[in-house]
Amino acid sequence: MVLNTGRVASQYFYLNLKLQPNIIIPSRYEFDHVVKSHIKRRYKRPLNNLVKWQKENLMGDSNKNTGIVFHSVRRNLLYPINSSRNKSFLEELRDKLEIDTIFFPLRDPKAVFLSELNRQLARGVGDWVFPNGLNDWRKNWTMSDWNSSEDQELINHALSSFLPTTIDETNLKNVSKDFIIQTGKIFSLFDLFVSVFDRVKIFDYKDLITNPESVFEKMGKHAGFQLSNSSLLKTRLNGLANRFMLYNSFSLFVDKHTQKGWNKSGIGLGNGGKFKLKMGFVQRAIIEKQNPLNRSCRFKFEIPDVIPVCEDWGKFQQVSIIPKPLFNTVKKIIGSEIAMGVHVDDLSNFSQAEMDKMIQFIYRTVVPRFESNFQIMYNYYLETVYYKVIPSTSLYNKFWKDCKHEYDKIKVVMSDPAHIL
Repeated sequence: MVLNTGRVASQYFYLNLKLQPNIIIPSRYEFDHVVKSHIKRRYKRPLNNLVKWQKENLMGDSNKNTGIVFHSVRRNLLYPINSSRNKSFLEELRDKLEIDTIFFPLRDPKAVFLSELNRQLARGVGDWVFPNGLNDWRKNWTMSDWNSSEDQELINHALSSFLPTTIDETNLKNVSKDFIIQTGKIFSLFDLFVSVFDRVKIFDYKDLITNPESVFEKMGKHAGFQLSNSSLLKTRLNGLANRFMLYNSFSLFVDKHTQKGWNKSGIGLGNGGKFKLKMGFVQRAIIEKQNPLNRSCRFKFEIPDVIPVCEDWGKFQQVSIIPKPLFNTVKKIIGSEIAMGVHVDDLSNFSQAEMDKMIQFIYRTVVPRFESNFQIMYNYYLETVYYKVIPSTSLYNKFWKDCKHEYDKIKVVMSDPAHIL
């Protein structure tokens, strides 16, 4: 199990571990749900379901291992960190899933503080989500409203009408400030896990940046797996640009007017569409909680190699690579081609001809507005939201006062070869 000890790219670990054919690994968010349910709600069914999933996927194969990335360690454990309920849960997890090794990435405390400060500021201005209406952006697109959009100029709104032009740590709520300080309780976290697990291996987060292959090979040596797929090791998976793609998924609604137009042109309904149109008005409204006259489909933009691997927000299937010259700015910053994915639960509801029409609509209407907002918001976060250096303020002084002894203690632990990766 890999711990997110404090801004250490848990998605990066999750995706790269999941790529290894001899590792089964649940979604980070699925595991977070298990932890939160068990510790805070005393509800054990999610853990029991995870144990059942493990047994079904291992099926007696001794060559496979279970991997877990504990994403929301700080938010889902109770405080004080050494509480009996935390320890009891970890012991049950250890015994039921047979987890024997914990990987404990350690980041410089100043880097942890700065990264968490910027994360909380991002939370305060919308978690990287494009403001609704900025340059015509919307989370939900109704196709008939935009049938003539190729004739409409792209509006360039002033960002100041949607988001604050100045923001700093004084804008943070006390709960966010407290969380930043809690993130620095690094030795307390180590002490909890070492009290439950026999092997807790610490490594410097910087090593993951300079030589990721070596880190994963060492992890494999301790945990009994082989690094056989390194395709995403050097891909940026946690940067600012990636977050704009992640947090700005969208849905297309095929309304009755659009459906009539497609029917007249000979485009047939997918099987799911035929089923939905036969469902009663009230039945569909209650079961699906949407307008029964609309059919919807969820889309997202992502790095092609990530789409078939990541399941944190549901399973998506790639349906297109964004063609040139679209997304040039996005592709340059990400350093990769960009794909369009469709939620697998929605894909089967549409015929290929219908999907082709929706993809054309996205190229013509959604992509230009996404890229326009991407450029604006990328600059906004770098220039207005994020601190480049730690501010000399009371918040950092309190962080260091409360956490310095924690880092002093962990330095002593790192001198012990038994705990070094």
